[in-house]
Amino acid sequence: MDRMVIGNLFLEAAKKKLEAQIKNAEAKINLYLTQAVGVGEHPQIAEELIKAAEEGSHAQDVLDFLNKRWN
Repeated sequence: MDRMVIGNLFLEAAKKKLEAQIKNAEAKINLYLTQAVGVGEHPQIAEELIKAAEEGSHAQDVLDFLNKRWN
């Protein structure tokens, strides 16, 4: 395999990982907002929501950066 192909595989893997992190953050927030069970397990729900939002936001920022420069 040539270097360009290998590089593209790593870039694609990084993008997929970031997309998964975004989906995970979205799932957490949806759980906290819609399921009473999630709230009972996390008494500091506001902090948990902010933490999930920060995780998703960071992953989205990195993904946007990569997409803007290497699509």
